[in-house]
Amino acid sequence: MNDLLPPAPAPVPSEARRFRARSLWAGLLLIPATFLVVVLALASERGTACVMRGTCADIPGPFYLGTLAVALGALIWTQTTPDAAPPAPSRKAGLAVLLGADLLFLSLVAAHFAG
Repeated sequence: MNDLLPPAPAPVPSEARRFRARSLWAGLLLIPATFLVVVLALASERGTACVMRGTCADIPGPFYLGTLAVALGALIWTQTTPDAAPPAPSRKAGLAVLLGADLLFLSLVAAHFAG
């Protein structure tokens, strides 16, 4: 009777689960971090002048979209790469790329209001 049952899946190492959770949080926290950067930028004199007088910096939209696309690709990579006992070096690189793209996006948002 045991021959008819599918084999039990191998347990996911705890280090791989923690790594996956960290990369998911790094991707999801981009949204509230963006709101925080906008609020902090608007609280400054330059940020208010940017909105009121239209003196914002002209940063092309493809830069924003490019950093978001890279961040999304890295997030998908870190979430879909198969688990291993130590996380694969490519997953670690994916997390580094994700964090870098997130920080670059937030810097672009802040630079827009610093105009």
